[in-house]
Amino acid sequence: MADVQDGHYDSSTDSLRVEPIYESFLCPLTKQIMRDPVTLESGATFEREAILKWFKESDSSGRSLVCPITRKELSSTELNPSIALRNTIDEWMHRNEAAKLDVACKSLTSENSEHDTLQALEYVVEICQRSRSSRHVVRKLGLISLISELLKNSSTKVRQKALESLCFVAKDDNDNKDEIAAGDNIRTIVKFLSHGHVQEKEQAASLLYELSQYKPLSEKIGSVPGAILILVGLSSSKIENLFTVDRADKTLVNLESCEKNVRQMAENGRLQPLLRLLLEGSADTQLSMAAYVGELVLTNDVKVFVAQTAGSALVNIMKSGNREAREAALKALNQISSYDVSAKILIEAGRHWYLKKLFTICFISSAIQDLQLSVSYSRCLLV
Repeated sequence: MADVQDGHYDSSTDSLRVEPIYESFLCPLTKQIMRDPVTLESGATFEREAILKWFKESDSSGRSLVCPITRKELSSTELNPSIALRNTIDEWMHRNEAAKLDVACKSLTSENSEHDTLQALEYVVEICQRSRSSRHVVRKLGLISLISELLKNSSTKVRQKALESLCFVAKDDNDNKDEIAAGDNIRTIVKFLSHGHVQEKEQAASLLYELSQYKPLSEKIGSVPGAILILVGLSSSKIENLFTVDRADKTLVNLESCEKNVRQMAENGRLQPLLRLLLEGSADTQLSMAAYVGELVLTNDVKVFVAQTAGSALVNIMKSGNREAREAALKALNQISSYDVSAKILIEAGRHWYLKKLFTICFISSAIQDLQLSVSYSRCLLV
């Protein structure tokens, strides 16, 4: 199978190509099929990027500019686009792409060996890397649902390749992401994060990250039981693959677009998104987050962290918010101040305001006591 790197295909042959790879399609420098062939004055044709790199290296090393093929010195570095060759290559690639998609459809719609299934999935990966329009064709042919079914295959290799294929199918295509997320596919993908083999877990994390970049899917991903808990655990893991940890963390960042997810993250120890909304969100969002802080069960260390990070913001809500906002902030402050260290931080954060309020409360309390004494005295006189 021809490998694909940055849109290029290498020169290895493939048993299911309609036509062989013609030598004239290959860049003499990269040995890969050319996307943008250009011709030098020597008559030799190269991939534009490759020959420009050759020129640059020759110039930086002080060498004379020569044609890499003829080795003759060049009087000009002018590059003439080989439009006819580029069109021929494009037509050839389209014919082979159609043939490979046909093979993939037949292989994935019938019982086949593990080898044939893996080969079909490799074709899908190769084709999807070519362009967005190719990914569109994959969806139109119904291949997404067929690949999704393979996530439950008994072969570890097939499951892993199916996850990888869906990553490429989903890239930069929201319609494809919607179709991948259909049914219970997200639930299946999440399961790989906790029960899959190392490579399956890595591919599942990549796929979930790709899907999470489409905002409408954020709530759906977060609604899968245990999804956010698992992602939070992976994002802070010291033993998991670094790539998996990074993808889990970036997926959580994407999921922050949904407030329900932010609350779940806070429940599972990832408080920063909630505190960020408490500090920077709209008035309604701040109220919602303050109320939720009051409902959370926090360890003493976390109470200190919240007091340091958002204590002043909560005090400010108490100062200037409406009644509902003040009630929410008071509930949060009551929760945080239940630990001496965090209580001291809060007092420091609102020292002057607290003193003023304390004086007012004391004054009112004293007045009430005086009133109560007067009433009692009056009653005694009546008796």
